[in-house]
Amino acid sequence: MKKRPAFIMIAAGIMAAGSILSGCSAEKVNKETVSTMESTGETSETIDTSAYYFGVLNVPYADFYYGEINHLQPEALEAGSKGQYETKDIVKAAGYREEGIYDAVSSATSAKSTRFEKTYYEENGDGVNIIGPSGVHVAISKELYEDVMQAIKDETECSNPLIDFVSSMGEVSEDVPAEYKVLNSDGTLSETIGTTVSAENVKVQFETTSVWGNYQISFEGLEMDVAAIQGALMETSDGKIYGLEHLDNLWLKPEEVAFAVTEMTEPHGNTPSYRRFEDIQGKTITKFTYMRSDGDDISIDMDVYCKALLPEGYQVSAEDKVVYSVEGTQVKVDENVPEGSTYVLKSVLAGRSAVEDTSLYSMDNGVITLGKELKPGQYSVVLSDTTYADQKLSFIVDSGLDAGTVAFDNNRLTISENESGLTAADYIGVITSVSVNGEPLQGKNPGSLIFTEDGSINFEAFVEMNGENVPVFNGSGTYEISLEATGYPAVTGTVTLE
Repeated sequence: MKKRPAFIMIAAGIMAAGSILSGCSAEKVNKETVSTMESTGETSETIDTSAYYFGVLNVPYADFYYGEINHLQPEALEAGSKGQYETKDIVKAAGYREEGIYDAVSSATSAKSTRFEKTYYEENGDGVNIIGPSGVHVAISKELYEDVMQAIKDETECSNPLIDFVSSMGEVSEDVPAEYKVLNSDGTLSETIGTTVSAENVKVQFETTSVWGNYQISFEGLEMDVAAIQGALMETSDGKIYGLEHLDNLWLKPEEVAFAVTEMTEPHGNTPSYRRFEDIQGKTITKFTYMRSDGDDISIDMDVYCKALLPEGYQVSAEDKVVYSVEGTQVKVDENVPEGSTYVLKSVLAGRSAVEDTSLYSMDNGVITLGKELKPGQYSVVLSDTTYADQKLSFIVDSGLDAGTVAFDNNRLTISENESGLTAADYIGVITSVSVNGEPLQGKNPGSLIFTEDGSINFEAFVEMNGENVPVFNGSGTYEISLEATGYPAVTGTVTLE
């Protein structure tokens, strides 16, 4: 968090529960002189940057975030002119280097892990360990620098990272960068000194049903270059600050972040560190700040409550599959929840699309009822409670149709007349797989690709391959088509292009 002797803040206007439109504000700091404190946090004296050298370091997450979380200030010149070589590693003693706190991020693959430009990493078999932010600007008092350089020549042993940091700084200069941390004589790094500005017109969305973490935050309207991001901070209403790490929490798309508070595995097979976030349950996040290299940090004011996860032994579940009914499809929900908890139906998704018309669904006495307009297919519902995290339940609404009721007839897909009134158009809308002569078609909506609205084959269909449009039906002849659709029988048949 960038150091600010004085600042002006314009309060943001709240849009709705769980979302906010940030106001416009700025927090400024004089980059030439700053008020300083000892490592104990007590005010010392004003330090002129002309008394410092500046260099660049790769910094482990633990050291990078220790100064931010504890608002650590630069020590006074006279107190830090000599290295404290016998002082134990303060960051380690505070527990920051422990597994799951601010240790390296391990990834089973290197595909995305190596694409964060402001991080440094080491190879780990087929994957990598992201160790921390790279290219961090660091200031060190000239007297301390000379003392450490002499200690390096003398091969002085050091119980903290001071000598390692100075050895890694390379060439130093007197040029003052836009933002920097100060290296203290005990091997700690201060919180960042620079400028923080508030993002404008950013809508915050918060969810507790993400597969990437127990909690996910989305920033709609945020424009951010991921190449500049060295880290990020979350602050809660009790004043506690949490640091976020790349891949675990920070992604290549800065408009989305996630974090876990319990052990879990995300879809890519990684297990996000969670110990540093365990106590955030039941707290309100008030601010999120992206820390950027060589530029202003960007903060977003927010007001989101982190509902607690259901305690061990409790769960909410639903039937895996139910049969469609024109009288209203019913899904039983089993609620094993703590006393006083009352889950209500918050939203329904048909496939990937939200059902906007709330009159089409309801929940009463543990039974969800879907209107007849919600035809067979894959559904997800979100149940919400005031105290505990939302629950996302998925199930299939099955057509109840027998094999053979779906067929190809005269180059059209047809469904036999049935009591539910289901049609070929209903089938086409939930097709998940199409193969033509044994070759699967790629794409999110393969059904709409090869069928017209009335179920006829679209013989002019094409797929894009290597930047070119390739016809699905390449010339006259007979083609075998195989279809799979959620909640319906699979079908294989032939069509003929004359």
